[in-house]
Amino acid sequence: MTKHNKGNENNPLAGLDPKGLAECSECTCFNMRKAARVVTQLFDDSMRLTGLRGTQFALLVHTCVMGPIALSKLAEAMVTDRTTLARNLELLEKNVLVTVEDGDDRRTRIIAITDDGRKKLAEAFPCWKKTQDEIKEMMGRDEWSAMISLVSRLVNQVQER
Repeated sequence: MTKHNKGNENNPLAGLDPKGLAECSECTCFNMRKAARVVTQLFDDSMRLTGLRGTQFALLVHTCVMGPIALSKLAEAMVTDRTTLARNLELLEKNVLVTVEDGDDRRTRIIAITDDGRKKLAEAFPCWKKTQDEIKEMMGRDEWSAMISLVSRLVNQVQER
């Protein structure tokens, strides 16, 4: 038994091909999350002076365009779970950028953007637009468009499974 094989019976990776494991560097999940973190940092940095983060901006946009809207419908549109969405809405509600009120029954919560929320959205929009245009320029508009199309298709295909 070589020193590399000692204890392999207790090693869950024993027998795995290191070359096969190298494929993990191409992991879809890891690479999509890595790209999302980098892009999120760009948007967060660009909006820092407005007091919003990129995720909060997206929530305000969706609420403005779709609202007033039930929390469950907003969660579905943003492909997030209700608990995470409710937690993310708390700060926006505390800052009076959105309202969260009871719906027709106690289980339904209705989200609406406030006048202050619209003002904050108008303040942050130029920051978002500048960053959005910079990303398109970095990637090239055709590559960016193809990426958006491919990611949207992936989301739809996974959701239809």
